[in-house]
Amino acid sequence: MRPKIFLEGASPVPLFNEYDIRGAQIGTVENIFSEDENDRVYAVWLTLDRRSSFFLQKETTTRLGSRLQLVSNGQILGIHPIEKTISNGIVPFILSTSMTEQAARTLYEQLGQSLLYIQAELANERR
Repeated sequence: MRPKIFLEGASPVPLFNEYDIRGAQIGTVENIFSEDENDRVYAVWLTLDRRSSFFLQKETTTRLGSRLQLVSNGQILGIHPIEKTISNGIVPFILSTSMTEQAARTLYEQLGQSLLYIQAELANERR
């Protein structure tokens, strides 16, 4: 899995690629469209490296109202509506509302494993 982050409707060149991502976390967000208290939407929070965090802050300042897309293997995995400047380098991506908990956890595990391999690849190149 080689995750990339694109700006929706912009050029087909990613803003960030798998080498810019340093970590991932999974969590839930309350589904405001459901009356079921246990109905959750899953999200993945990606942490970017320092250089990419500065670029993210610049881009989100000028792109309010746009959306970021998390893409892997040509498939959109999640979105992030840009409502304010992101200055901490952490981007939460809301996953599809139809994604089950098991599917969200599997995606998170694959993403985490992929990021470990990518970090090892980068460390190897620096030697």
